[in-house]
Amino acid sequence: MPDYTVTSHTVEYSDELESAWFDLQQRSDCSYFQSWGWISAWLETISFDLRPVAVKIWHEADLVGFGLFVSRDIKRHIIIYSKAMFLNEYPFDGKNMVIEYNGLLAARGHEAAVYTETLNYMLRVYRDYDEFYFGAIEDDSAIDNLLKPSFQGINSIVNEKSTSWSIDLNSISPDVTGFLSSLSKNRQGQIRRSIRLYELQAPVQIIEANNKEEAQIFFDRLKVLHTKRWQSKGKQGVFANPLWERFHLTLIHGCFDKGEVQLLKIYNDYNEIGYLYNFIWRKHVYVLQTGFMQAEDKRLMPGYVTHAYAVAYNKAKGMEIYDLMHGDDLYKRIL
Repeated sequence: MPDYTVTSHTVEYSDELESAWFDLQQRSDCSYFQSWGWISAWLETISFDLRPVAVKIWHEADLVGFGLFVSRDIKRHIIIYSKAMFLNEYPFDGKNMVIEYNGLLAARGHEAAVYTETLNYMLRVYRDYDEFYFGAIEDDSAIDNLLKPSFQGINSIVNEKSTSWSIDLNSISPDVTGFLSSLSKNRQGQIRRSIRLYELQAPVQIIEANNKEEAQIFFDRLKVLHTKRWQSKGKQGVFANPLWERFHLTLIHGCFDKGEVQLLKIYNDYNEIGYLYNFIWRKHVYVLQTGFMQAEDKRLMPGYVTHAYAVAYNKAKGMEIYDLMHGDDLYKRIL
């Protein structure tokens, strides 16, 4: 039987975690949302006042698992209180930055043991807590380990499921025409017509921010377009939460020069068409936020045109996955 041990401590400074986390992520098949780039921004802007607990899993002398938990008291049905711990998030009072593809950071080959050992440890050491949340986990094997009947005396519940959508860039050629040919004839015809209408004025172009200053400009314009669109629907959009904006500006500032953040502008010489805020991680493009210039002419499809150019652009850069992430939106299914 492999010899695993688990330890935990309250985190005081992010510097105390950085080298160990960074080393482990190199030995892990983690998503960007489990990378030090995301986690360090979360620690800096969200969680220090919540006194996060770092849980480490060791296999003999090697660190093979890592997770950060924060606590929250939950009130249900007015009179029922529950103490809960959340992995890498804190969905309360605007402090959840909508993490996706979450999970314990686990070394390759140790994933199952990391989840089993962590939950056994939490149940034993944090016995005054009623609930442990492992939110937004993509890995089916991780979920299976959390739902094992071997954990005596607890109820394991899948609270919600969500579909995620992505484009396999290996299956298309590196140009807009190549991508459009992979869509239904009706939809590709509509997008081609939209591009032609934009190009009656000037050719459609795509540009990537090449420094943090330009990234800030693109992000600010994305904010304007995103907010205007949602307000037209009687809603606020994500930028209504100042903590969301602060978190992502912190992430952009800390990770842009590492090549982990991508901000794209799609336009012609007369008009903006759209902006995209993406993460780049191991040839995987995560489309986090969008802003599109709305048009009165319904034949113009700024969202589809923006994504079509971004897909072709990232294919040409050698990316392999263009990930639209969770949510069963029609445009995601179409693309």
